[in-house]
Amino acid sequence: MSRAIGIIKVIDSLGRIVIPKEMRERLSLGREVELVLTDEGILIRDPRSGAAKEKETEDM
Repeated sequence: MSRAIGIIKVIDSLGRIVIPKEMRERLSLGREVELVLTDEGILIRDPRSGAAKEKETEDM
């Protein structure tokens, strides 16, 4: 089981946050991410992940 990593970041005046390099590398994130609103908050994930690919296939 992986260990959770938490960090507090500042949101700039344009609504941007920086995802730390260590986290991007650990998740193999590219230049695009998918933002998903959940009951617990915002989930940031790789749009090439299985869930995103399934939705893309359904839309075709």
